[in-house]
Amino acid sequence: MRKKLFLSVLILLAASGLVWGQFWKTYTDAQRKTVGEAYWLAGKQYQAVGEKDKGADYMTVSRLIYPQLDPASIKDTALPSAAELLAQGRATTIGSGVAGVPTAAINSFFLRFVGSLVNEDAAGVVGFLDGSVYFTKLGGDVTRADALPALNDFFAAAPLKGMAPAAVYDLDSIVVTAAPQVEQAAWGDTFILAVNAKSDFSSSLGVWEQKQKFFIHRVSGGWSIFAIGQTPPPLSWEPQRAMTVAAVPATMLSQSDASKQVIDAYTAFMSDILKKDSDGALGFTSPSVRFLRLRQTVTQDELKTTLRGYFDNPDFGSPALADVVDLDSAFVQPAASPVDGVTGTVYVLNIRAKVDLAAGIPFWSMYQKYYFVQEGSAWLIFALL
Repeated sequence: MRKKLFLSVLILLAASGLVWGQFWKTYTDAQRKTVGEAYWLAGKQYQAVGEKDKGADYMTVSRLIYPQLDPASIKDTALPSAAELLAQGRATTIGSGVAGVPTAAINSFFLRFVGSLVNEDAAGVVGFLDGSVYFTKLGGDVTRADALPALNDFFAAAPLKGMAPAAVYDLDSIVVTAAPQVEQAAWGDTFILAVNAKSDFSSSLGVWEQKQKFFIHRVSGGWSIFAIGQTPPPLSWEPQRAMTVAAVPATMLSQSDASKQVIDAYTAFMSDILKKDSDGALGFTSPSVRFLRLRQTVTQDELKTTLRGYFDNPDFGSPALADVVDLDSAFVQPAASPVDGVTGTVYVLNIRAKVDLAAGIPFWSMYQKYYFVQEGSAWLIFALL
């Protein structure tokens, strides 16, 4: 019965083209657990036959579907996996990236961008943009400040509220490729997402095209769109500097901007730990931190002593952050506080580790969740899982 249920779920996903459409948002916890476990098994199956990158993509999605997934608790390994269905031609592959292309992260980024569009969240859409975006059809760039009123005018002329992302774009047509080396030299870690539009909004938005390309590059540990159009900007062009989101009041901060700030805070926190800088790391924590897996709360002073003990351990090295965690797997979302008495906006950062540092850091696990609370313009870690 469980096998038939899962089979029907994946066939539905293949038919609807929503493999990357965050389809699981409407599922019950039980359904998310079932589908998440199956995607995990698919990833393991791919890795077993040497498809490491594809397996990692499936395992990343499994965590997005069901963040509480515990691989050790998966007992029904007879579940038909996504890989089996692919072999039978019944499902669609996740993305179309090649080795070295973070397809999963960029697809997730793009779908959150489209989610802001269909929610008519102009501030949210702007949060996905660099300081300015070059439009091929315009032959120039548009700043964040100018994009905001333009988007509000667009939403007034062509209401998107209530539309599904799959009604705006053909999500099955997404192709992510690495930009040529000359473009990487000009704009850093750059990728091109090509997608076909399903809806025609060209009468309300002059830059709208049936076939679209988004030029996306890595900024401060996250991603930003810096150009849209069939061809890239001139190599001499640079996006303007984005406005400082820390200066934006909390009530005006979009989810995408908050996500970037949380990722920046996490990156700085972990970098300080790997540099054995306990004082620097504690600057990104609340006065007390709850270790949910260990069922223990420690003060900053206690945590400082603990960190110094880790640093003195001969098993604790000083590797680069990118060698320790998969930054492309970072996924940030609003969350309820797992600790009583916490006030303020709470976000949780989910991230996958590349190596097991449990010998040097006892609270370490291969899949981690960091809970952040906003205090003023700062984001502080107050709980870990």
